[in-house]
Amino acid sequence: MVEEKLGNPVDRGWSWVILAACSSISFLHIGSLKAFGLFFVEFLEMFDASVSVTSLIFSLQNVFYALVALPVLSIGINFQSSRCFCVFGAILCTLAYALSTFAMNVEFLICTLSIVFGCGSGFLFPPTLVILGRYFQKRRGFANGLAMAGACLGGLVYPLFIRFSIDEYGVRGALLLLSGIYMHVFVAASLLTPPEKYKSKTVTNRQENEKLLHTPIVKNRNITTPNANLSSSLPNIQLKQEPIKKRRTMTISEDAQPGENHRHKVSNFSQYLSNISLMSISTVDLNFQKSTVLKKELRWFDYIKAMDFSVLKQTEFVLFLVSFCFSAIPAIMNVFLPAFAREMGRTDSEILVLVCIIGFMDFLGRVVTGFLSDNPRIRSSHIIVITMFALGTLAQFARFLNSFWAFCVFVTLYGFFAGSPFALFSSMMSKIVGIEKFPTAYAFLILAQTCTFATTIPFSGYLRDLTGSYFVSCHYLGTNALISVVLFLLEPLAQRMDRKRNLHEQTSIVRADTASKR
Repeated sequence: MVEEKLGNPVDRGWSWVILAACSSISFLHIGSLKAFGLFFVEFLEMFDASVSVTSLIFSLQNVFYALVALPVLSIGINFQSSRCFCVFGAILCTLAYALSTFAMNVEFLICTLSIVFGCGSGFLFPPTLVILGRYFQKRRGFANGLAMAGACLGGLVYPLFIRFSIDEYGVRGALLLLSGIYMHVFVAASLLTPPEKYKSKTVTNRQENEKLLHTPIVKNRNITTPNANLSSSLPNIQLKQEPIKKRRTMTISEDAQPGENHRHKVSNFSQYLSNISLMSISTVDLNFQKSTVLKKELRWFDYIKAMDFSVLKQTEFVLFLVSFCFSAIPAIMNVFLPAFAREMGRTDSEILVLVCIIGFMDFLGRVVTGFLSDNPRIRSSHIIVITMFALGTLAQFARFLNSFWAFCVFVTLYGFFAGSPFALFSSMMSKIVGIEKFPTAYAFLILAQTCTFATTIPFSGYLRDLTGSYFVSCHYLGTNALISVVLFLLEPLAQRMDRKRNLHEQTSIVRADTASKR
């Protein structure tokens, strides 16, 4: 059982406190990311900057998030607890918003909200998903659902708070208040008790069990026992000697070899890895080979060597990687929506309603698509094909949004369809590459997604500056969705190519074995 391996309570007790803390962090952190579009439109007016330059804030933020999250998950989590990383990340995020109040140009905001905040996000959010997977097993889906609900609730509450703060205290006052909000993450992070803290209790219980092995057995008063006092004090007791099975309990940091448990550690970040998409949380059980290297002798390249890069040989995975990147591009509409709506003549109160609607429909769409994907008769790739085709078609009608109600219908449908790739990619990728290769595949996916956002967000802003409107940018987002439809439809072809390759490799191995026997 997992509880025996980790030493910490699983699906009970303190696990629910861990869940509450992770949900709170998701609420406080992801909510601010979803509402960033409100600051985006204010920065455009405050500094009179171009859309392409201002959009670098969000694109570079994703870059630095990935640059920090990958080493934290693959290496750092083996040396420090999730609580330490979360506290350090909260410090950086708080400092980023506090320093942003002194910004005099967009370049200063790029340093604070892109570099400092992006690095803080990489330290803050991914470790919460790792520790959540360690404290839940049977109810892991329910726990991840609640954590996801906290993130979506933040996406609904934060726009209201930010709009109120901007109206009452201005943009700089809102940034300062948001830095104070991030200080509440310290409270939630302090509750993330590392599972290794339960190791001492596990060791104590094991020592008590070992003492039971030496308990004297008394058959009658005429037989000499190892404990004479006990024999004389219980002269009429006759006990039968029964074999006592020693129950051994392992913690997450112990190796499988008995006698050296206190010396060996396990390279196990991905054993309880969770999908760290900001809108979708899904945990997958993964297993790495247990390390036989002493913890004090471990080097960073030892963990890199444990990664399996053979996933790049799979045609289906490479196709999925490219397809996912194209299908993820339409999601950046959340960044430009407030500016687009204001350009179309919508008021601040109407923009606030639109932001809340697209946030709620994004949550609802992920839940519905996730529920449909559980049906064995429905292929996940077909769900994405349908949603991306609808999204790509819808984006082409952006220039006809001349009324507030037309905008409401647009963001309702757009938000419902845009989140389907993020809700399904974890299960799809695990089926393609398998559980053992999931960590390496997930690392490549993060890099590909980061590079995609880092280039498409500024390019969409450049199209707005070049044409003077967001219509061309909307057409660009919809075109990427339609391209992803074509790529996902090529999935059967990629599967046949992989089967032929595997058959050829197996044939070559058989021939080599036959030749060696001769």
